[in-house]
Amino acid sequence: MCALVANPAHSVVVSGFGRTSAEQERATVDASYWRRIETFEKAIAADPENLKLAADYRQLVIAGGQFDRSIDFLERLAKQQGSGPAVRISLALAYVDKVPTSGDIRRLYLGRDAMNALTRSIEQKPSVLAYSVRGLINLFYNTFIFRRTDKGIADLKQALALATAETPPVLLARVYVALGDGYFRLDDLARASETWSAGLAKYPEDAALTLRQSKQGRQLANVVSTALDARRRIDTSLNEVLPIW
Repeated sequence: MCALVANPAHSVVVSGFGRTSAEQERATVDASYWRRIETFEKAIAADPENLKLAADYRQLVIAGGQFDRSIDFLERLAKQQGSGPAVRISLALAYVDKVPTSGDIRRLYLGRDAMNALTRSIEQKPSVLAYSVRGLINLFYNTFIFRRTDKGIADLKQALALATAETPPVLLARVYVALGDGYFRLDDLARASETWSAGLAKYPEDAALTLRQSKQGRQLANVVSTALDARRRIDTSLNEVLPIW
């Protein structure tokens, strides 16, 4: 039941519960959103090692800004007896998803928690994805204060060492990009260029590798610093990077 409230300037439709039609529509959208969240969570609880299912869930979480919801949910699954390496990767990516919206101090802890989850995943079953994400996270830490860039480079090199003919090209191209960025952060410009060139030779269509090879000096520094800016959301959708084993 609706009432029409009018004044000389305009009219607004108000529901019988005191909501405008726009508010009713928003409430319907919100209800639909939470139903989708709950549907995903039921499916993931039944199949926690399904990386793509969890990735699609996390993209919905990102859209709604419900980062703590996905972190809490995936933490519970990861703590269950018999949990596997994939759910720990999903948990790590949930931490990563929250980074751009957090303050500087909180970002440090989110990065730490993500790397811890990835370490546990690697202990269970090493993968190119786990090593590459852990390596990339290390690169985001301030080189002079935390000195983690060399650890990131080591992880990224290990990711390449684990690659097989079945490893998705998109994932490997990202590893070459990040590895070159790591060398660049250490001011080893020769090895950075060598790494990007090697990656571009294998994956000539990759835009990020092409961009780095087309820039020099300050422009190249801006490209790398932008890529490693914690305020920028990185792609955690896992599109085109599966399977990982």
